[in-house]
Parts: sequence; structure tokens; C-alpha cells
Amino acid sequence: MSHSPLLTPAAIIARHAEQITAEIDGEVVVMGLAQGKYIGLDDVASTLWRLLEQPQSVQHLCDLLAQQYRGDAAEISADVLAFLGELLELGLIQVDAAQDL
Repeated sequence: MSHSPLLTPAAIIARHAEQITAEIDGEVVVMGLAQGKYIGLDDVASTLWRLLEQPQSVQHLCDLLAQQYRGDAAEISADVLAFLGELLELGLIQVDAAQDL
């Protein structure tokens, strides 16, 4: 799956204002009010979602997850971009800006 051209390492990602987050039976569930779609998040995705409480660059998110999970940085970056692409399609996040790192 290819990711959105908006999702570059310098892109600033933020939770969309029109979403609701809830924890149900230990699982984080996010619903986008605009599209009425929702997604259940596993442990790693929940960690990423919590990191998005404050706007973050894609690169910073990848760096934080690579440190926390001690995985292959390229693989983590690819997974993060794919997941952010899904969230963007569901209207759960927005790309606020792109800045030089």
C-alpha cells in the first residue's frame, strides 16, 4: 500500500478535531465523527495514537517508536507511514504542515 504524498518525514501530523477516542476492554478505539468510521488499535498503534496527543512530525514519531520497540528503523518507518495513511483516509488525523527538519 502506498502512502499519501502528504506524509513525508517532515510532515506534522495531528489528531483530527472531529474524532472521539475511548478505551474499551483494554483496547483503544477511535471514531471519526465526519465519516462515522472507527478503528480499533493494537498496542503499538495505541502507543502511536497517544504520541499524537500533541502534533508530531512523521520522522519524530518513527524515531520514538524505533527507540521504544528497538526494531529496524526502515521497517518501522514503512509501517508508520502505512498506518498514518490509513488514519488519514479514515479522517482520524490531519497533516498540519510540512517543515524542514
